[in-house]
Amino acid sequence: MLETLLNQILNLSIEELTSDNIRKLKRDFSKQNKLTDLPTNIQLLKIYKKFVAEWTIEKNIKLENLLKKRAIRSMSWIVPIQVLTKPYTCPGQCIFCPTDYTMPKSYINTEPGAMRALLNEFDPIKQTYNRLLSLNITWHSTDKIEMIVLGWTFDVYPMDYKIQFIKSLYDACNTFDEFYENVEIDWDNPKAAKFTINEWLNIKYSDNIQQAQEINENTTHRIIWLTIETRPEFVTDKNCQFWRELWVTRLEIWVQSCFDDVLEANKRWNTIEQVRQAFHKLRQYGFKFSAHFMPWLYKSTVEKDIETFKIAYEDIHLKPDEIKFYPTSVIPNTELYNIYLKWDYKPLDNNQIKLIIEEVKLKYIPPYTRIKRLIRDIPATEIVAWSDITNLRQIVMNELSKKFLNNEEIRTKQYQRLYKNPKYFNNIYELLNYLKSDNLDEDETFIIWENIDSNSPRNFVCLCTRCREIRNKNDNRELRIKNLELDKEILVIRKYQSSVGTEFFISFEDNFWYLYGFTRLLLPKLEESIDYPGLWKTTALIRELHVYWQVSKIWQTSEDKTQHKWIWTQLMEISESISKSSWYDKLSVISWIWVRWYYKKLWFDLVWTYLVKTL
Repeated sequence: MLETLLNQILNLSIEELTSDNIRKLKRDFSKQNKLTDLPTNIQLLKIYKKFVAEWTIEKNIKLENLLKKRAIRSMSWIVPIQVLTKPYTCPGQCIFCPTDYTMPKSYINTEPGAMRALLNEFDPIKQTYNRLLSLNITWHSTDKIEMIVLGWTFDVYPMDYKIQFIKSLYDACNTFDEFYENVEIDWDNPKAAKFTINEWLNIKYSDNIQQAQEINENTTHRIIWLTIETRPEFVTDKNCQFWRELWVTRLEIWVQSCFDDVLEANKRWNTIEQVRQAFHKLRQYGFKFSAHFMPWLYKSTVEKDIETFKIAYEDIHLKPDEIKFYPTSVIPNTELYNIYLKWDYKPLDNNQIKLIIEEVKLKYIPPYTRIKRLIRDIPATEIVAWSDITNLRQIVMNELSKKFLNNEEIRTKQYQRLYKNPKYFNNIYELLNYLKSDNLDEDETFIIWENIDSNSPRNFVCLCTRCREIRNKNDNRELRIKNLELDKEILVIRKYQSSVGTEFFISFEDNFWYLYGFTRLLLPKLEESIDYPGLWKTTALIRELHVYWQVSKIWQTSEDKTQHKWIWTQLMEISESISKSSWYDKLSVISWIWVRWYYKKLWFDLVWTYLVKTL
């Protein structure tokens, strides 16, 4: 019966194929057939998948994205999966942090991810199966995974637990197909499998973590990035080396504020100097890292909060690759809640938080940083005091966009920030010759591009990489990608300084500033290099390489797959050329499991946990 509904949807023109029209067809269909509920997107996707497999219809990417639950999850080349470690002690005593004995420190059991973890008994295999199952039945590709391990401070857990937990994540990805083939899904009520994994099969797992990692290199669900959370004081050489043996590629570090008096008042028990040294060491090992900030902590001010972001991008020890922006909320079972009850703390109102966000986005966020979050995903029912607006990010961005379109001064300043100290070149060879004689201490933007359109309207005003991803050009994203002229130089390279050396944010962009892909190249100073396998002196480091748009499946051979590889290869070749022209004799990539084979094809060798090429 639902085949009829799907055919009605497929008969819509491209212009008519919208979420509103699909909902209307569902309502009409349900009314005509006297159904008690509307047909679900999952049910329609199941029939759609069957039709495509039988060659009854052609693939319709727009329809897939409209029917997927949160299609945005798989539009950035990878799908994120969050898992939580078990409840455990934390060395911190932060006054804003909730104490929920059913959860790891700082989490509460009504947050969506935390709820899934609790219902699956914090078992890493159950949690991973759960998320992979949900993503697969909603038509998301899960062959490339960013595994995000949450739990406040990963490093306080016992060593055996940490190793076993990470091993289990690899095991779950390696064996998910076996689980999926045998699990029974009620397609009329697919949400029944949403939270808990109760079916246990006779599945054999690997003997040790090294074996699990080796299997994951060739399986169909590969962990391409692995993220953990920790505190600044745990970023030591010993821990960095241990994280790499787990194949960790990214760290989440809670910074909160750049003012020691604010940190002390909130009982953080670390200083901004410890944060500076932590970020310095993470760069030395080639890690990518995300900094968490909390505006309006106890004893802070709006002025200090704005200044925090200014410091974050002026201090060469900081300059995080990503940030999470978590305005402080008053939550029960916290010391801050007791202070609030005594009228010693007043939360931000909506206008104040909007002011901070606007100031930060318009003045301080550089084009090489990604804003991952603006609001933490805490249910409104858990918040005693703070903003009650759940879509605050959307409201702020809409207001900023109007200002951007109607205010030439704002447009001009953003344009200048996007291309700081611009220098134009006809080709990459002219740039390389310039770099040989360049003073690398100066921040510059190198543009190898024909025309830059600085006047036409954009769908964004923020310069962060998240806002500029090509996936955000929703109206004709597929058309823009197919029409990308591969022989045309559309290359932008931003050079800036960090405490470890000179950083290059190398990106392919179009003349509307949209990002197609980028890499982060670091040329360490000789005195800041670490004498460790893969990290020797005169060794350049690639800390991240990312190509955008819809996930391209590992086994797929399509035009988009070819183009995906072309941009990837060009970014690597440009990184090699810049490193060589600056007299570095090796290029080292902080590698993740599944791409070993690809880098080996480019003449890279596996050295410890890095892939290294002699230039």
